Amino acid sequence: MTWFIKNKNVNKKQNLCQKTIYTLKRYEGLYIAINYILIGQIAVWLLLIVILFNLLALALGIYSIRKKKIIFPKFVLFMLYLFYSPTKWFFSAFSMNDLLVDEILVEIQNTVFLDKFKKQTERKVILLPQCLRSSDCHARCDPLYGFICTKCGRCDIGEITKEAEARDFKVFVVPGSSFVKKIFKEYKPTSCIGVACPVELSESMQKTSIIPSQGVYLINDGCFETKVNVNDVILKMDLVSPLSENSIPLKTVTLYDFENKGGQ
Repeated sequence: MTWFIKNKNVNKKQNLCQKTIYTLKRYEGLYIAINYILIGQIAVWLLLIVILFNLLALALGIYSIRKKKIIFPKFVLFMLYLFYSPTKWFFSAFSMNDLLVDEILVEIQNTVFLDKFKKQTERKVILLPQCLRSSDCHARCDPLYGFICTKCGRCDIGEITKEAEARDFKVFVVPGSSFVKKIFKEYKPTSCIGVACPVELSESMQKTSIIPSQGVYLINDGCFETKVNVNDVILKMDLVSPLSENSIPLKTVTLYDFENKGGQ
């Protein structure tokens, strides 16, 4: 009888322990569930905050362009570059012109770098895309510095080159981004004027942000016989090197300039 009572007490203790363990497990499961819910709520709030900040950056960018008054430029650039692809997708999804994002980035960077750009008086370069060339262009392509313009008059490159020579700018007609890297490595420019379509221009200006730069859009998009407003390029040059009667034109950049002067 005593054994039965002891055994019964042991069974009660075991059942109590099992119930306790089950309760703990149940509460442990509830605790984990609450954590997952909390994590989900935090993620949703963070997403909403990011979207709100991105829309705010877009609104500030559009306002800045229309009013010609830049507001919180670093914030706008940070948000739009950080969420560049989602923002472009958002515009496309609602049938809006996604090039507006690139135009905002370029215009704000033009303003941000303007003061530093004006102070650079040496080793100033203009980077032109090869798509500006005429289909009848016979310029040779140097393996290091791109196409060497002969100023034949068939495209806008010749006119830009003439104006650049009078303002102490070096002109490079680049076939691709790899040439830009070579130019920066060999020539080491202190400032840059870039001509390209809005998408490539915003991307390039971000990559070359180590030096002050100014961007000019192509008039027509595409990869063949494109056009640029030459006056816009000249205005950018005049920001730092206005043409005067005492200006001494430089020679067009050629491979021999770098071979004989060591890129000076």
